[in-house]
Formats: sequence, C-alpha cells, structure tokens
Amino acid sequence: MKKIPLFKVFTNKNKTLKNLDKVLDSGFINEGEEVRLLTQKLEKKIGSKNIVLMNSCTSALTVAYKLSGLCEGKNVVTTPMTCIATNTPIINLNGKIKWCDVDSYSGMPRLKNIEEKVDKNTVAICLVSWAGVPPVDLKKIFNFCKKNKIKLIHDSAHAFMAKLDKKPISNFADFTCFSFQAIKHFTCGDGGALICKSLSSFQKAKKLKWFGYDREKAKDSKGHWKNQQEADISYEDLGYKFNMNNITAAIGLANYESIDAIIEGHRNIAKIYDEYFFNNALLCPISRPKSSEPSFWVYTLVLKDNRFCSEKLITDLNKENIQAGKVHIPCDEYSCFSNFKTSLPGLREFNRIQFSLPCGWWIKKNEAHEIAQKVLKIISQKI
Repeated sequence: MKKIPLFKVFTNKNKTLKNLDKVLDSGFINEGEEVRLLTQKLEKKIGSKNIVLMNSCTSALTVAYKLSGLCEGKNVVTTPMTCIATNTPIINLNGKIKWCDVDSYSGMPRLKNIEEKVDKNTVAICLVSWAGVPPVDLKKIFNFCKKNKIKLIHDSAHAFMAKLDKKPISNFADFTCFSFQAIKHFTCGDGGALICKSLSSFQKAKKLKWFGYDREKAKDSKGHWKNQQEADISYEDLGYKFNMNNITAAIGLANYESIDAIIEGHRNIAKIYDEYFFNNALLCPISRPKSSEPSFWVYTLVLKDNRFCSEKLITDLNKENIQAGKVHIPCDEYSCFSNFKTSLPGLREFNRIQFSLPCGWWIKKNEAHEIAQKVLKIISQKI
C-alpha cells in the first residue's frame, strides 16, 4: 500500500500563482481588495455576514476571549483536549483556566462537566469540535450559556463547513473561530476567521483585529487611507495587528471554488469508515450528534476493549504506510499550564484509547476500504 498521509493540503497552483502575480504587481499586499472579496465569498459559503478574516485562528480566539470580558481575575472553562493554540490566549490575556473534563468516547465536554466548573468569575466557555465533529451537547451548552449570561466560544479549527440540524455550526455559539492554516480543509497558507453572533461584537471585532481602527471607515476598499487625521483609537478599542493580508487572501481565493469538493471528499471517506466501525465490538467512531454533518478533518476512533491502548495500534498502522496518529496531546500536560492542574479522568481515558485515521479527498475509495480492513485485522491479531 502506498503511503497515506494523515493530512494533505489542497491548493490550486495555477490560480494561486495568477492571483499572487496580480497582488504583487499591484504594489499593495496589505489588507485590501482580495481580503474584501474573500470575505464576501465566505459570507455566502458559511452563511453569516458577521465574519472577520484574520491572520490565524489563534488571533480569532484571542479577540473572542477579549470580547467575552476575559481579564485578570476572570476565567474560562475550557477543554484540555485540543491544540495548545485554543488555550494560550487565555494566559496571554491574564485570565485563568478552569479545565473541563471530557467524555471518554468523544474527547469533548458534556454539559454536566461544564456545570461543575462554572463559577461567578467565569466569562466564557470554550468548546472544540474534535476532528470536525460537533460536541454532542452543543445546543444544550449554548442554551446554558445564554441562561447564565456566559459567552460560548467554539474553536472550530477542525470543523470548517460542519453543520448541526442542517444549520452552520456558527449558529450555536457567540463566537465561532475557523482556521485556514496549512493543513486545514480550506487553506490560505495561514489565516483564520471569527464569526460573531451579535452585530455589536462583530463591529468591535473589526476594530480589535486592526489596532483599534474601524478599517472600513478609515480606508477605502483598496486599503488606502481616506483621511488619516480623523482616525482615532479609544483605550477601550485598543487592539492588535491580526488582520489578513492580500497575499494570504489571494491563496484562499484560488482554493475557494474547490471547498465543496474538498468537504465532500472528507465526508465520502468517513462514510466508508462508518460501514466498518459503527457497530464494531472492539472500537467505534467518537460520539456525534444524530443531527450533525461533521466535516471529518480526520476520522477519530476509540477502543472499547480495556485490554488495548492506541499507541501500539498507531505504530502498527504506520508500519503499513497508514499515517494514523493522535493529532494533539492534552493541553494540561504542557508546563505553561502547570498552574491549572486538576483531576481529569475522562481526558486521561480518551487519550489512552483514541487515534485518528486519514480522512480526505486524497484517499481513493478502495484505499479507504483497505485502511479499514487493516485496522480490523491488526486488532483481531491482538486478541
């Protein structure tokens, strides 16, 4: 079997080079026409007008935390089963982390896990759609947040174009953050987006991503100053240099027309895996809401039999040229988070039994069948 990578980025090389030539010849590579055009296209694709393009998903998360009121003395109840980028902005904003345990069969928190951690200083809850699968309790958690006047931040770096109840997942959070980084479904080389549920948050986010200026008021559509002397930044609006630039947007525009085909490719391979693993006695896909349409950035499985852990299985699959892996290690294992240690038995169990298979447009259907069969063969040999 040829080597099957866990990740493979799609890029339209010819369109990308053509778009980059145009940007470079224009002499204007900062935020301008290309960023504006990509914003408009993604508004239609994602189904939200309150979208702010940024230089990374991490930047989008930082703005979301800030808009939630995070500061010294306040905390975020957040998942430790994610990329470190989900949680480093909390420390950088002088906030505190309250780790929320996760369900061992999904790697994501349930409502009961969150309720145990919320206190009077909690300003936000942060969830992750692991592997592109929305959390089982996403709607319940969002309703809990609304009832308790706490912001829900959804790190959807894995979950571009995922849906719940046939609606975009951005419908179920105050802030939804997407990643357009190098190995995501849709790539700009790097970059990200913040979707705000409320118009007021959207307007503030537009300022925070560019020092504190409202760029649309301060500059024209090409990015040139209208009247710099009238530009001002209040202390409340003081922001960052988080904007996307035209080079990044040009790469995204070249790949934009392929989004639907890319997502369909991931879902088609997941359907094949489902045939093999859904009713298996030894392993199963992570729990997902019945009404969800995951985007399957990877396909994560958990082992049901306590005699096994996933490390050896991953090694055996790698020997077969299948680049299975764990994607991320739990955040609470990093020294930078040592001040927030707590007991997380669900997390420990999930990390012991979980592993992810390649799942994407670059895999042929016969290869997907072969991958699934090899997984079952390796496990059967261990019994």
